[in-house]
Amino acid sequence: MPIPPADDRRARKRARVLDLLAETAVQLFESHGYDAVTMEQIAAEADVSKGTLYNHFPTKESVLAHWIHAQLEADMARLKPKIEREASFVSAISSLLNASAAWCEKHRDYLSPYLRFRFLSFETPQSEERDAVSGDIVGGFALLIARGQHTGELRGDVDVAHLALLFHHLYLGALMRWLTTPRLNLRKEFALIVKLFVEGAAHTGVAVPTRRKKT
Repeated sequence: MPIPPADDRRARKRARVLDLLAETAVQLFESHGYDAVTMEQIAAEADVSKGTLYNHFPTKESVLAHWIHAQLEADMARLKPKIEREASFVSAISSLLNASAAWCEKHRDYLSPYLRFRFLSFETPQSEERDAVSGDIVGGFALLIARGQHTGELRGDVDVAHLALLFHHLYLGALMRWLTTPRLNLRKEFALIVKLFVEGAAHTGVAVPTRRKKT
């Protein structure tokens, strides 16, 4: 049996350490609340030095993001057969977003710190925080957009990665609106961004209600 290259073994070992640290952190978040947990507590619970923890995760948000992206990767693997059976881009992306909405509703308390991490990471492209973004749901968007271009449902003159990033911005915007506006339905917010993405914001002929001026 061939021995795996040293680089592969190191990568797998590092991945196991990252997963262990993130799982330990989330157990603490569940027990004590996200805001109450410190990096020092995570290191102590995982039985590693603070230096080791900070070498892997520079911030508590990046620990949370690693766990969320691992969850997304596992969910994508589970959902992929179902999504691939969907007949159209709209039905496939809607299926993915409905699953995302269910997860977000269950883990709402984690979304605000995660979104802060995402937007701050845009400014640190060389950091380890940026590496954590690779597991994002944007990869699932790209796969479905590529299929939509292949079937002719979506325009093909814009790069898949570009369209996936634009859709991801709509997705993040819907999440922020849901988090900050009481009583919104996240599934409806996601359905709206799909409609806007596919159909654009062109006038549909439906009359827009106007406010009557006070006299």
